[in-house]
Amino acid sequence: MNQPHPPQVIEQIAAYLHVSSDQIKCVPIRHGTLERNNVWRLMANGRTYLLKQHLITQPVGESTFTPFQTESVALLRLYQAGCRVPELYWWSDSASCLLMEWCGDTTLDDLAQETPIDELKPIVQNTVRAFCQLEEGFAKTAHALNPYIYPLDYSVFLQDMMGALLDQGRKTLDYLAWMRGEPMPADQAETLDTIWERLSNRLCSATPTLGTLDYNARNIVLDGSTPTFIDFASIGWDWGERRLVQSLNSLGANRTDGRFVSLLDQVIVKQYAGQVAAHRENWSETEIAVQVDYHQLLFYLSIVYRLLQSTAQPETAESKATLQAWGDPKARFRDAFALLTDSHLSKDSDSAHIRDLITTFREASEQSDNF
Repeated sequence: MNQPHPPQVIEQIAAYLHVSSDQIKCVPIRHGTLERNNVWRLMANGRTYLLKQHLITQPVGESTFTPFQTESVALLRLYQAGCRVPELYWWSDSASCLLMEWCGDTTLDDLAQETPIDELKPIVQNTVRAFCQLEEGFAKTAHALNPYIYPLDYSVFLQDMMGALLDQGRKTLDYLAWMRGEPMPADQAETLDTIWERLSNRLCSATPTLGTLDYNARNIVLDGSTPTFIDFASIGWDWGERRLVQSLNSLGANRTDGRFVSLLDQVIVKQYAGQVAAHRENWSETEIAVQVDYHQLLFYLSIVYRLLQSTAQPETAESKATLQAWGDPKARFRDAFALLTDSHLSKDSDSAHIRDLITTFREASEQSDNF
């Protein structure tokens, strides 16, 4: 049996559950082709629990608290605030272990890879509602969680990060223009630069929100159509629309048949924008939808950039990790290209112009098979 270290934790859990240790069964949880050695399905008394051991037992960087301490407090506070997070039953400070509610047998990432998107609409709608409740829960408990926020100068960090993503995205569009066999014409580049500046200004002027710093479709677990958000070992400030995009796009990493799948469309984005606008001061539904659209655009431009970089420099450690996680780069490139052109998440004219431009690159790519 693959049990957590130290083994005494099983005896402690047995005492908590009023069973003998040999009545407890632990099964490692797998993600794709990878095994997470610090997370287990624990079964006892006919019930299933999630057992997680934090392997990092010291504060990270300049943090005051360890990831275990941060997640413990965040789970307790958010659960009390009515958020869809696992109930925390028992924990061991010495072993950095958490015994939590079992919230489902599959992740949103897995479900998106295995199920037609149209069949997932009710689940995605429930997930958006739970996502908004989680953001509100963080806002309500911000004072209590403030000491556990990962220490950064977020006003500088977020602007630097966004600046890097915008620069990378604009360069990627120049790279993609070569799919037509020549650089982007000067007049077209000038128009794109004007649009890109407007897009950049709107993204950089958005207000960040408090939440988890580890957000993706793997960290949403489903029990039927009920979603639960997991992994709160690191919390801090970021844009809610960026979190939403990365939470509702499945990467299917470390799967032999993995692909990029977006669960966002205009109906889902409108639902999200309506919920957020109700409690975010001075933000209209239209602007929130545009922000989601822009973040989706940047997200897939960054993916295309990683794919281009990985195929150009396949021997680097980062490229090897990317290619191992995503598999066939040509298939992945086609997926990303399709999502760049087809994901019209708002009625914004600037976003539409950029996607129409990318469509011409995609058509040229299909004709020449340049990638």
